[in-house]
Amino acid sequence: MKLLVILVTAFTLFACTGQSQYEDELAQKGQWEYLGLKDGESGRIVRNQSELELLNSLSEADIEKYMLGYQKGIEDYCLPYNTYKHGKNGQQYTGQCLNTANERLAVEGWEVGYKEYVAGQDLLWLNSE
Repeated sequence: MKLLVILVTAFTLFACTGQSQYEDELAQKGQWEYLGLKDGESGRIVRNQSELELLNSLSEADIEKYMLGYQKGIEDYCLPYNTYKHGKNGQQYTGQCLNTANERLAVEGWEVGYKEYVAGQDLLWLNSE
């Protein structure tokens, strides 16, 4: 049991470190648009200027590149079929799709998927008794 706890802890730390290194690498290379794209595609809430500056110094043009990439990524993340999948996987909606082109449909897709997720969890719980 102790080994399992150690392995899970090590894996979690490794996963967190890997993401940070990836972000740092993109920022160091000045790939702000790609960083924004990846943030949007993963459903991350948009970073503010202070958060971006923690990664590397940047200009107003770099911030615009990040925002352009983020907008592309979040629009993809918020396509109704994608939000349905997010909901069906048990991810909760936290406002990522506010002010996107498909906001209403995205939220509806999420709700349908999340209801299916909850129903599946209830069924698992009932079958475990």
